[in-house]
Amino acid sequence: MVSSPAISILERVSAAAWNSSIRRAVNHGDAQHALLLFRQMKQQSHARPDNFTFPLIAKACAKLSDLIFSTIIHAHVVKTPYTSDMYVQTALVDMYVKCGDLECAHQLFDEMSVRDVASWNAIVLGFAQMGFFDRASLLFNRMRVACVMPDEVAIMGLTQLVSGLKDGRWLSAVHCLGTKCGFGDDVSVANTWIAGYAKCGDLCSAEMVFCGIALECLSVVSWNALIAGFSYFEEPVEAMGVYQRMISDGYRPDLSTVLNLLSSFVQPNSLLCGMLIHAHAVKLGCDMSITLLNTLVSMYSKCGDIGSARYIFDFMDERSCVTWTVIIGAYAEKGYLDEALSLFHSMEGAGEKPDKVTVVHLLAACGKVGALEVGKWIDNYAISKGLKNDMMVCNALLDMYAKCGSVGDAHRLFLAMNGKNVVSWTTLVSGFALNGKFQVALDHLTKC
Repeated sequence: MVSSPAISILERVSAAAWNSSIRRAVNHGDAQHALLLFRQMKQQSHARPDNFTFPLIAKACAKLSDLIFSTIIHAHVVKTPYTSDMYVQTALVDMYVKCGDLECAHQLFDEMSVRDVASWNAIVLGFAQMGFFDRASLLFNRMRVACVMPDEVAIMGLTQLVSGLKDGRWLSAVHCLGTKCGFGDDVSVANTWIAGYAKCGDLCSAEMVFCGIALECLSVVSWNALIAGFSYFEEPVEAMGVYQRMISDGYRPDLSTVLNLLSSFVQPNSLLCGMLIHAHAVKLGCDMSITLLNTLVSMYSKCGDIGSARYIFDFMDERSCVTWTVIIGAYAEKGYLDEALSLFHSMEGAGEKPDKVTVVHLLAACGKVGALEVGKWIDNYAISKGLKNDMMVCNALLDMYAKCGSVGDAHRLFLAMNGKNVVSWTTLVSGFALNGKFQVALDHLTKC
């Protein structure tokens, strides 16, 4: 007969083995398999889930965003001694946040007798991510009253969230808070502020933060964040200036650097710079990345060199939906409808499924050359593929019909649309005006 201590040791060893398998499944992105392993573990009489198991399973539920599984796991926890374990409770709070049930997350958080900074991060960032900034702010104040100082994870998370809103005032407040908390010299936090200010359009503040980083702490990520800011607002001269400084200071660019730079070259006068960066990408050895090749096709197209764009496309060993859509869009932009349609059919022949952006490009080409019949065919194609429910596709159809002189079709489509935005109204009104129906255009303008 086995003694109790021996059973306890056996349980711990067995649980550790199961936890290792579950962790591996979660880390490899196979949340379903992690839950299956958990069920198998429960069925083993000598293996019991412990305070390491439940956080892993909670993470798996969070990855699946499955509220039913989450409540089942929570019920399992309640039946164990780990229901008051801070790490387990924090994992459950984060699980409910990721599943979108903020009220359950908040209730569980309030029931915690002990909380650490990770617990506060989970609930504060959870409300902020869902757009409830007032409640996030109240929780943040509670955190300060509880004498829990935000860590760099909280500051970076809040920075990313408010920069997503493109609200410079909120970002300045987070920046100020982070500085007060002593993270002003943390290069990872500073990099997040650079990217955040860039997204908010405050490139001066982005550059100020960049210049405030000690030279020995600067990294390629810092340079990339600043270059990305100038590229986002299509400032190629400034982006190239930062790139040249980066090279002269001895930093080696990476794929992100090249991609950010190329995205800023969208005018014919930037073609030479684009070619130079293309050559540098070849020297860096990153010219075989499909993401880079797609960006090169787009860059050459936007800069007016459709020949080079097609040359790169033709010699690509691998093409994605993005690849096909970019080259189709390039010909559509030039009004080369026949070539765009030929590529569209080749895309389907290659087994690649066109998406709504592909359809919008084709409709734009039809509008440019007045190809009404082809436009109607694309309309039917959009219906057959379930794309006509998308507002962007409907607006593109409106524009195509109006530019092809079929304002009646445009009006009927407009009336049949389930939802309309300012683009829909503007396209219809301008369509009436374009076709000489000025009074009708004015009548609809007053209804906007």
